[in-house]
Amino acid sequence: MRISTKFPVAVHAMIMIAALSDKEKVNSEKISESTGVNAVIIRNIFKSLKESNMILVVPGPGGTMLARSPDTITLWDIFSAVEPKETEDIFKFHQNPSEHCPVGSNIYGLLKTHLDDAVGALKNELSNVTLSMMVEELYSLMPDLPHYPEAAKE
Repeated sequence: MRISTKFPVAVHAMIMIAALSDKEKVNSEKISESTGVNAVIIRNIFKSLKESNMILVVPGPGGTMLARSPDTITLWDIFSAVEPKETEDIFKFHQNPSEHCPVGSNIYGLLKTHLDDAVGALKNELSNVTLSMMVEELYSLMPDLPHYPEAAKE
């Protein structure tokens, strides 16, 4: 299984927006500098987050802001927004296992329940972590970072 870097980059961007957008302009260029990811890729991630009603993007000098409270945005929401195809089919099976082989003819049935359980655990874990929690974790790692409680707890 290989999931792209879009999810961690999107979380990085969302933490920056939640923690900083009240006090400074947060746009694709600023996030690009912080993530080391091309601004075009950041804008594509913004598009997915905007379509999922998580952010508002104001063209020009406006920057980006949260569309709803960070208490209501979970890591699973972010994952689902930027990796929508992966949420349905995180584990992919090989297309043509041999029907004549005892393993090949049973591999799907052997693995499916276990993989479904693993995906359920991933969804459960990511659903229990909010953007507000991530911002608070950042503050605990960097106590000297200026706190913007109105941004983190809207």
